[in-house]
Amino acid sequence: MDREQRQSVRRYVLQGARIAGNNVPVENCWIVDISASGAQLKVKSADTVPNRFILLLSRDGRLQRQCEVVWRSENAIGVRFMTNSKKS
Repeated sequence: MDREQRQSVRRYVLQGARIAGNNVPVENCWIVDISASGAQLKVKSADTVPNRFILLLSRDGRLQRQCEVVWRSENAIGVRFMTNSKKS
């Protein structure tokens, strides 16, 4: 995706996080880059990640974002943060 198409500037990071949701086992992932509006996540298999899920950004799960997948590749996904995200 061209930088001009993004809603906000992304910062490159390499931070561990977890994917969780209803009827979805918690799965570890890596945040590759992040912005105010979304992130790119490295995952084991993009096919196993649901279209909507909660991204747990802190160990205790108090910092989290509701996400929607906007693109997938074999081992990565792009997500947008939904506006009703819980912020801590």
